[in-house]
Amino acid sequence: MTKTVLTIAGSDTLAGGGLQSDIKVFENHQLFGLTAITCVAVVNNHQFEINDLSPSLLQEQLTTIKDHLNVDGIKIGLIHQLESLEIVKSFLRGFVGPIVLDPVMAFKETDRVYGDTYREKLIELFPFATIITPNLKEAEILAQQPITNLDEMALAARKILALGARSVVIKGGERLSGELASDLFYDGEQSEFFSKPKLTQAAINGAGCSFASAITSNLVLGKELIPAISKSKEYVYQGIKNGITLKNGEGNVWFGDSVQTEVMT
Repeated sequence: MTKTVLTIAGSDTLAGGGLQSDIKVFENHQLFGLTAITCVAVVNNHQFEINDLSPSLLQEQLTTIKDHLNVDGIKIGLIHQLESLEIVKSFLRGFVGPIVLDPVMAFKETDRVYGDTYREKLIELFPFATIITPNLKEAEILAQQPITNLDEMALAARKILALGARSVVIKGGERLSGELASDLFYDGEQSEFFSKPKLTQAAINGAGCSFASAITSNLVLGKELIPAISKSKEYVYQGIKNGITLKNGEGNVWFGDSVQTEVMT
């Protein structure tokens, strides 16, 4: 019987990340994807703009899903509103199955007070999650420390676990110096780096979303955490290599037939 996966996330109009990316990943893994939309992101006058859906509409979406389908796994992306965080927390209570929390923190530097409040409310979701998947910037915000090398990444991972997470994988991406892009997994007992050579392709939009949704997919399919992360790392690596270029020179990850054939088998 086909398994179902829910993404609670924002809509990326350019379809590099957000729920559009999640659905593509779920389908690549032969899973049926469901969506609960929290907001819609657009680019307006070259600025990234987030338009929130009302928390009541998010609640109606989650109620519709709960009433009509069994869900085998949940991936959580951008929530953005404090009231919506509370709604998601209530929805997660009693859920049995893997939950992957990608702690997207999309607020401006000038929104410091809101950002601090949002951080505290987001941390309340940590105990529900099987794994937390922050990028370097998000890990810095959560751990409240800079990350400029692998040792600082390891320290941040320990701090994030101390906030109530069961496990974490920090996505290193391109920011750290060196020839490798390294991600760090830590669960309080095991610690493991997952590294690949850095790519020159600009198609990195959606890489973080896709990594989290691929981990969710692999967990739903019965894989343990470390194999799920390893397989997802390779999957996203191929998605960057085969990505599409936007008019401004940036690019989106893309998982075409060649990626599926190479990674999914």
